[in-house]
Amino acid sequence: MRNFIVLLILICMFHSCNTKSVSPRFNHVMLYTADLEATLKFYKSAFDLEVTNHLKTIKRTQEDGSISEADINIAFLKFKGQDFVYEIAEIPNLLQTENPGYNVFQHIGIDVEDIKSASDRILEVGGITLRPEELVEAKGITTKHAFFTGPSGETIELMQVIDGEF
Repeated sequence: MRNFIVLLILICMFHSCNTKSVSPRFNHVMLYTADLEATLKFYKSAFDLEVTNHLKTIKRTQEDGSISEADINIAFLKFKGQDFVYEIAEIPNLLQTENPGYNVFQHIGIDVEDIKSASDRILEVGGITLRPEELVEAKGITTKHAFFTGPSGETIELMQVIDGEF
């Protein structure tokens, strides 16, 4: 029995040391809401989702070094024990077709290890750049990201996490 326990511990140690994060992988989906607090209450009550981050500001650094900051109201939710994020952004004028100044898109987020090569691959197969690569810093996370459209106009965010956890 003792040998079995030692073997089990060694297998667990070996497995955890040799697992790599998969890239690319689906990371999140982002949708709009007109009332973030009501939406959070609903999803937490209906599905026991946990709010893992609540962003109020965001800082973007473009390739030319220019920096912009904006007030936002975005929450990240997860099921316990799962990594996939449901990102919800409050858009005050949700029923309007345009939200000037609130430069976010409903999208699917894909986590990649090398944003440059992933961006090149999207462009090679006909994707169109919506927002070029930029460094984004928000509460507890720093990423490089870029937005593209797919063949039917769907929005895709490529995201390379530099620091923190999404």
